[in-house]
Amino acid sequence: MRIVFPTVENLSYMSQVASNINEASYFTILNLTGQTISSVEMLDKKRTSKDLVKEFKKNNFNVIVVSQTEGLPIEELKKNGVSIFVEENRKKVLSLYSDFVQDKLKKI
Repeated sequence: MRIVFPTVENLSYMSQVASNINEASYFTILNLTGQTISSVEMLDKKRTSKDLVKEFKKNNFNVIVVSQTEGLPIEELKKNGVSIFVEENRKKVLSLYSDFVQDKLKKI
């Protein structure tokens, strides 16, 4: 499974999650084997919302975790099999991943 977090920093899983997709400078991607983080990838966010769906499809991203859905092409992502989770309190990626595993995030 590949989980994407739009982030404002390039600090791996210690990055702060952006308040919305438009504020993000990076995508922090956690690659999972079961519930274990097997690797972390960082991508520059040079994509528009229109290109975002193509990028997710091309890279087989399964989940996105955001603080707000503003600017996010929700329906298009869902049509392509991407699950969207929201946590309104901005946190670091690792903390949000823990919330995801513990089923504390709201699924859209």
